[in-house]
Parts: sequence; structure tokens; C-alpha cells
Amino acid sequence: MMSRVLLIVVLLIARCACADEAPRTMIRAHLEPPGPVVAGTEVKLVVDALTTTWFTAAPDWPLFTVDDAIVSLPDEQAVNLSETIDGVKWFGVSRAYRIVPRAAKSFDIAPFALTVYPGGGASGPVKLATPRLRLTATLPPGAEGMTTFFPLAELTATQKFEPAQTHLRVGDTITRTITQTASGTESMLIPPLVFGDIDGLRRYPKIPATRNILQDRTGLVAGERTDAVTYVVNRSGRCTLPALTIEWWNTATQKREAIVLPVVSFVAAAAKEKPLFEIPADAMSKASHKIIFIDRASVAYGVGLLVALLASVWSYPRLVGFGGSLKQRIEDARRRYAQGAAPAWRALCVAGRSGAMRRIIPALYRWMDKRQGYGRPARVQNLASEGEDAALGQLAASVAADYANRPDETAIDWKETERELKRAARRHAHLQKKPSLPPLNER
Repeated sequence: MMSRVLLIVVLLIARCACADEAPRTMIRAHLEPPGPVVAGTEVKLVVDALTTTWFTAAPDWPLFTVDDAIVSLPDEQAVNLSETIDGVKWFGVSRAYRIVPRAAKSFDIAPFALTVYPGGGASGPVKLATPRLRLTATLPPGAEGMTTFFPLAELTATQKFEPAQTHLRVGDTITRTITQTASGTESMLIPPLVFGDIDGLRRYPKIPATRNILQDRTGLVAGERTDAVTYVVNRSGRCTLPALTIEWWNTATQKREAIVLPVVSFVAAAAKEKPLFEIPADAMSKASHKIIFIDRASVAYGVGLLVALLASVWSYPRLVGFGGSLKQRIEDARRRYAQGAAPAWRALCVAGRSGAMRRIIPALYRWMDKRQGYGRPARVQNLASEGEDAALGQLAASVAADYANRPDETAIDWKETERELKRAARRHAHLQKKPSLPPLNER
């Protein structure tokens, strides 16, 4: 009985000891491929973070640098790991860095720290260091002596200048923009261009722009990099922007190729402006300075703009009053037109084509009210007094039949009626134009 109690106590102590044991952690790293590679080839640095329990948070994946190489960490999901090592179950995650060597030599990949967050009794975050690794890159035959070894299937380059004209003056600027497009290659791998200093010009490089050209099904199609530099003309005379040579290695033909962007020359004329004030020579030699010029054309534009501004301020109240009056006149003219004979005639034609007397009658009275010769107020009986216009007489009879509730007598031929109404309107207009006879002198 006593031995059984002792055994239970020992088991409980061992279980408590195992429960209080801190989780174990481990980090691994290796290169894919492990052997020598050709410079410009992408190599994966696979890093595994492992623990005997679990991670409460994602590890901190730091970025690091390698001389003469491009290092990146793609935005990809980490791979979950589950392994048994020496009889112990390990769990973890794995991510792959991308390393692209830019020269033929041995690269020393120094250890870097990775912070992990194990759970299940851990006292806090744990820092792990990756092992030291070595990468060897070589050049293929024929690529020796290249300034930058850039292997790919196809490379194109274009350049443009702004402004396009080559006649400049001292103080003007000219911008040279070069765009490289690399087939099947990420834009970050395209080597930057080097713009040198040029006599008579002051160089101001711009921040390069990169973008990857993607397609839905094929993924990465090409990478694009745009480098630009702006030159300020400091002296008169002929200035030359030298030709630029872009070397690259054709992986299809295994040959060295080059793209030559042509030279551009221009003539800079002396500035015709005079300095606003003189700067002492000793001050110019001791500190940086700026020379302010007076441009006659700019002064004329400025004076004209000031005069126009003053004239606008002076005439603003008058312009506001004139604008209000003009707006009121336009509204009155629009209202008079809407109440005139032309809209009434269009409404009558629409009603007549429908054939419904209940629509024709009000439209007819509205139109007659807008015309002269039918009385004030207009009477439909006056239509029958239009001489030989039988259609107008039939229209008056149809209106009377509709009021008398005799629908079988209201049928009219609208096309003929419309023609007769037009003739009647023309006759009335002609009569209004004839001058009236003066009154007779009874003396």
C-alpha cells in the first residue's frame, strides 16, 4: 500500500514538472539552390521558425542587406510546419526571402535575429539567430567585364526630352526620361541608370518610378523602371547630353547585348534679362546665391494682369447689376414665348393627331386666343366664316356636336383641317400687315 502511494506521488511530481517546462524553440535556414548560381539568378533563403507548443503571434520577419545583391521578402503567406524531430513534435512557420546576386563572387549572409512568440508556459518573446550562410555566384563565358550583369530574355529602353525643342536660354531646364521594360522580370531587379555631371548644366535627379506589368492568367509579364534627371542651363553655348549604353545578358542566346540611347545636343542662348540687383563678388565666393532676373515679357504680363484685376474690382457692381437685368429680360422673353401662339399651335397639332375631341377642343381654343381674328374671347363659330374652307366649317360643326353629346358627328379629317388652319393663319397675318386707310376728310 505504501509503495502504491509513493508511485502516485512520483507520477504527480513528474507531471507537474513537465507542465511547468518552458516550450522549446528552434530556427533553421537554407538556400535554394544550395550550390553556385549565375549572377542575376534569384535564390531563395528559406527560414523556418519552430516551437514544441504553438505561436501566439506571427514571428517578426526582418529585412536585411547583402552587399552587391538585392534582398526582398515577397508578400506571400507563410507555410505552416508540423514535424517530428528526435521523437519530439515541432510546429512552426516558414517563409522564403529572395536574394539576387549582382556580381560574380562569394556572398556572406550574416546571421540576423528573428523574434518568435511561443505559447504554453513561455515567459515572453524569444529571439533566435539564423545560421551564417555563404552564396557563390559566377558569370557565364562572355559576360566578363560587364558593368552590371543583368540576365533576362528581352530588354527595351526608350528616352524622351522635355521640352522637345533644343533652343533654350540660360536658366531654362531640360528633363531626360528613360524607361526600361524587362520581360519576365520584376521591376525592382532592373539596374538603375547613372547620369553623370555635364559641363554647363546643373543636374537634379528625380526619384525613379517602378511598376510590374501583370496579367490575370499569366501573372508577371514584365517589369518597368523609369529614371529621370533634370538639367538647369548655367551658361550659353552648345551643350551635349551624352549617349547612354545599357548592357544586359540575353538568356535566350547566351550573349552580351547593349542598347545605345543616342546623344542629344542643343544651343543655349544668353539670357536677355538684367539682374534685379548686383551681388558682391566676395559674397558670391563665400556662400550659395541666386540671381533674380527681370523678364520684360513677364513684367508686361504681370502689369496687364494687375490692370485687369483692378478693372474687374471697379466694374464688379455694374457687372452684377447688368447680369441681373439681362437674366430678368431672358426670363421675360422665355415666358412670353411659352405663352405665345407657336407653343399653342404645336399642342393643337399633337391633340389633332390623337383624334380625341376632348383633347382637340381645349387646344383649339387656346390657339385661337393667341391669334387675332377669332374674337376676344375666341369663338369656334368664327372658324366657319373663313370663306370656302369647308374643313374649318366641319371642325366648328364637330366641336358643336361634341358639346351636344353627338359623338357620331364629331369625325374630322385632321390632315386637311391642319392645312386649312395654316392657310387661315397666313391670311390673318397678311391682313394685319396691310396699312389701314386714313379716315375720310368730311370737310
